[in-house]
Amino acid sequence: MHSTESIEKACQQVAPLWPLANFVAVNPYLGFAHKPFAQTAHYLAQVQDANLAMPLKYYGEQFADGAISECDLEAAISRASEEVLKAFKEADAPLTAAALIQATLQPEDGEEPCYRPGTFSTYLDARQDTHWHRAFGEEAAKWCAAYYDKGQALWMLPGKSEGFYQAWLQTVKHDRTLACMGLKGAHQMLAAMPDSPESAIKDAIEAMDIPAELISEWLYRVLLSLPGWAGHLRYLDREQELRGGSGGELIQLLAILLNYEKVLHAAYSGDEDCMLGWKRMLMEEPVETANELMPLALAQRLVWQSALEYKVEQTLKHSIQPKAIAGAGEQPDVQAAFCIDVRSELFRRNLETALPEIQTIGFAGFFGVPLAHLPLGQQSEQARCPALLAPPVKSCECGHEHDHDAEPHRSARSWRQFKDGAASCFSFVETFGLSYTWKLMQSAMGLGKKQGLAGQPSLADALDLEAKVNLAKGIVHGLSLTKQCGKLILLCGHGSATSNNPYASGLDCGACGGHPGDANARVAATLLNDSEVRKGLAEAGIDLPPQAHFIAGLHNTTTDEVTLFDLESLPSSHRDELTKLQQGLAQAGLWTAAIRAKSLGVTDADSVAAVKSRSADWSQVRPEWGLAGNAGFIVAPRSWTRASDLGGKAFLHEYDPAADPEGSLLEGILAGPLVVGSWINLQYYASSVDNAHYGSGHKAIHNVVGGIGVALGNENDLRPGLPLQSVHDGKKLVHEPVRLHAIVAADTATLDAILERQPMLKQLLDNQWLHLYALGTEGERFIQRQSNGEWKESNAPGRSVPIQFTMA
Repeated sequence: MHSTESIEKACQQVAPLWPLANFVAVNPYLGFAHKPFAQTAHYLAQVQDANLAMPLKYYGEQFADGAISECDLEAAISRASEEVLKAFKEADAPLTAAALIQATLQPEDGEEPCYRPGTFSTYLDARQDTHWHRAFGEEAAKWCAAYYDKGQALWMLPGKSEGFYQAWLQTVKHDRTLACMGLKGAHQMLAAMPDSPESAIKDAIEAMDIPAELISEWLYRVLLSLPGWAGHLRYLDREQELRGGSGGELIQLLAILLNYEKVLHAAYSGDEDCMLGWKRMLMEEPVETANELMPLALAQRLVWQSALEYKVEQTLKHSIQPKAIAGAGEQPDVQAAFCIDVRSELFRRNLETALPEIQTIGFAGFFGVPLAHLPLGQQSEQARCPALLAPPVKSCECGHEHDHDAEPHRSARSWRQFKDGAASCFSFVETFGLSYTWKLMQSAMGLGKKQGLAGQPSLADALDLEAKVNLAKGIVHGLSLTKQCGKLILLCGHGSATSNNPYASGLDCGACGGHPGDANARVAATLLNDSEVRKGLAEAGIDLPPQAHFIAGLHNTTTDEVTLFDLESLPSSHRDELTKLQQGLAQAGLWTAAIRAKSLGVTDADSVAAVKSRSADWSQVRPEWGLAGNAGFIVAPRSWTRASDLGGKAFLHEYDPAADPEGSLLEGILAGPLVVGSWINLQYYASSVDNAHYGSGHKAIHNVVGGIGVALGNENDLRPGLPLQSVHDGKKLVHEPVRLHAIVAADTATLDAILERQPMLKQLLDNQWLHLYALGTEGERFIQRQSNGEWKESNAPGRSVPIQFTMA
């Protein structure tokens, strides 16, 4: 493979890492979607010492508690992949439920690690007990933090305008850190490196004599020296690619890391034994395409993982009840559309209990309006749409043209920059520390000033009527309002309100790019109420009832309170429906908060008040559970699941197959929201099974770096995933790590046709990163798509009683 292609392949294997300001869930295995799940588990164990399954002890505990049954194990054995079967065969080990159960009772201390050193620094560290690999990571991270800083630092890195690699090249000649560590003349050698990162990479490959067939594997191993920063730079490149450009940030980091490796290699080039060992190690480098035998212990864990997922499959199967329920099909007076987020499932169920005549609808929380939104007082736009999109529609909040409205926001930002600055931080504490005592007490007790409402959002660029009508058509079809449209329709986005939480945006709406969904909901409601847009919809064959009026709201998922916006424009004829809706929302919020209080371990007498106070408590490491527990993605009429308690574990997307005979709407759902749901699911999965590699550890020792991400303690690399507190309650996991189960009201032919047009989605399914089930258009079937593209009925021998999801 040509070196340029190898560089590109290595960079593409790195999953992007979003900054804290708009942190969104991402599939950390994104670069391995082309590779089967089981093979990736083996490969990453070798190159990163990472886990894609829980320890055997965990599965044994699940079996002992009845969460996994023997029939689940039998089903998992029948579905074992070829690589897993081969591991059992070569080890001459029985692949039976009894043998697997016995394996969980044995200590795992004897399990041999798969990891192998891959870079010259890791090889030398293992050979001579040095610490060069860590030193190079710390050095590169230091320059990353200095160059990519987002306003936390007051001093800029010299040469910043010329690009990361050039800035590093100009500065490193004055840095003596590596020389002080024993690598004499390192700064001089580094300063003499090629001027372009591409040339530097090629020179390092040649100097270290890397075999052509191993180049891409080796370059990826080098990037794993700093996986967090590599992920953030991959994010920057991806943002450019989404907008039609080509990013070059990650290549510059790769060149810097390789220059360090090259200098170290040159320092030991005269040691023949060392060089021979290095050559030998390179020939043993694990290759993605290699057919090396999987360790038996890993194969056992993967079968247990499949058994755990089979249990979830059967639970979801029994939750689908397609027979018509009382009231289904009647024209509702009030409808409420919520995000498909799993937290909305719990709230919707309680709202339907409080207000039985309401129809709730699930829709991606950006409501079909992909905004580049400029909030009041901010200098840069926020992409309030799924991470898969580059937002084409610009919006802003009223007040941007008026200095007196924006000035308080600017002043607050300047004050924060002053008190956080290196020159003022100590003097700030000395001078003002005591005056903050009351503020700290207020924060600790959940008191003090509450968050204010955002300004009125509006379209920043004038869209022509045709563009507005097209946006509106997408919203109406997506909400399935072409057949049923009530008198009052709520578009309810969601967001989170927390204090002192670097990962706050991770609790906001993923469909809105890690931001609240209020702006999208309000713009969508305004659009659908526009008389000219209504006329355009009617000309397109979509006749919304003239009395139909849309309002926007925001569900605070931490307090379970719903705020309604722009009610001054509501016709007086809709006041009764509004009052009924407000009462239902308030009651649903109380019930939902009470349920979540139990899941959070709140024991206060007034549990609802205690849950609400967590949002303002600066010391609270678990303000809410976010999307923990997500396991299913159901694309079907709400009436099919309305009678089921899904325990806040399923994404619910409204879909009427009868209104979509060609499957065009379904294709958009599967290619967009489902893929985003899979990203969320796999991030929670990875942060649960291996928080050390794919999570961000304990919140108590988080350090925010450059306003971009967090480091753990005195580490220098950014942490790539969720905090431990997001998936663990201190005693046990609250997120059951399973791959997402997509259950769709469609026939297999329609789904097969869609997958042929969506190769990326097909890849996820073929390689078992995602499970897909077809219900048929009437909900009469439950058929699973196999990795080879065939469909097979999902049966549950021995499961005579439906299993119920329970809240974490």
